[in-house]
Amino acid sequence: MSTTRGWSTELEGLRGFASLWVLLGHASLLVHCAIPIVSMPSIGVDLFILLSGYLMAKNYIERQEKEPWNSANTVKKFWIRRFFRIAPLYYLLLIIAVAYGPWFGEMRDTIAQFYPTTATETSRYSDQSVANIIAHISFIFGLLPEYGFNTVLPDWSIGLEMQFYMLFPFIMLLTLRLGYVPTLLLIMLLCTIGRFVLAGYYEAFIMPSMILIKLHVFIAGMLMAEAVRKKQLGYLLLALIAPVVSAIIAIGVSKLQIVFEAAMIIGMTAVLWQHRPGSLMEKLIKLPRAILTNRVSTWLGDVSYSVYLVHLLIVVPAIALLLRDYNMDALSAPLRFAIICGICLPLTYGIATLLYRFVEKPGIQLGKRVLAPRPSAQDVTG
Repeated sequence: MSTTRGWSTELEGLRGFASLWVLLGHASLLVHCAIPIVSMPSIGVDLFILLSGYLMAKNYIERQEKEPWNSANTVKKFWIRRFFRIAPLYYLLLIIAVAYGPWFGEMRDTIAQFYPTTATETSRYSDQSVANIIAHISFIFGLLPEYGFNTVLPDWSIGLEMQFYMLFPFIMLLTLRLGYVPTLLLIMLLCTIGRFVLAGYYEAFIMPSMILIKLHVFIAGMLMAEAVRKKQLGYLLLALIAPVVSAIIAIGVSKLQIVFEAAMIIGMTAVLWQHRPGSLMEKLIKLPRAILTNRVSTWLGDVSYSVYLVHLLIVVPAIALLLRDYNMDALSAPLRFAIICGICLPLTYGIATLLYRFVEKPGIQLGKRVLAPRPSAQDVTG
């Protein structure tokens, strides 16, 4: 397992393919071209969630000696790192999404005129209210049904991710008291109970942007991290409780998505597991690892966040303009999909590469500077 970057390089490849999956899934749905599995971008988002839970647990545990979990400074550092990883790019694209929201709404309406089954509530694109802006800037929008899915960006999952970041240090503190497994299983149980106690609140969300709807998937990622770290299959079996919880909560989740959730948990753990040299599993995993760790895959992983956030700003108007001005509707569904991919993939990845270099990376560096030890007065005057 490659760890040249301080983490498993396979994770970068997985992130890259997850973002590509979401892009292709949205493109196929919007051009009305049903492609098995590909046309289910929600599965790609679930893969992102598993990866997030895995990475947070893995990194937090590995830093435990330098950054004790019961230290307020550790929690502060964790939140600052995550904020500067997510917020700079998000805020930039949020400005564009809100400022040009009415135009994106018109583009989305155009697509719905050609393919009524793809219609969505396009008024959410044009919401430029102060309340909507504050909810998104503060990242609390994911907890509010009326704002959780209220821009052209696929940012419902960003709000979800920030809720997980907020809770995560406290989850890890609780594991010190109750134990790792009891804590995570208890949280899964509480999420399941909440589905019935707070049924109206759960069901009010168009997308699962509220943490209790998806927290069990993050928890599965955390259990996978411990399975790989300790090389104990018991943790993997416990992670497979998550698809059962998904079936019980069952908000916007298909049976196929539940099956894929289980398959991703098993497959991702198999790829990240350090198998005995020369064993059958090592040979079976060799090809997937080679695919996930090559230069193209790691590049896809580098730009994955930018691709995920920016792609609808490109895909929606591209499809609308081709339908309206160039009669793309007259073409077959596969040809429509091929054309939109040929136009949007280069555009999206080109722009995402620039965003990664000039927004994401500087944002991360800014976070590091905020966390850097400041010279004492004695050092300054010394």
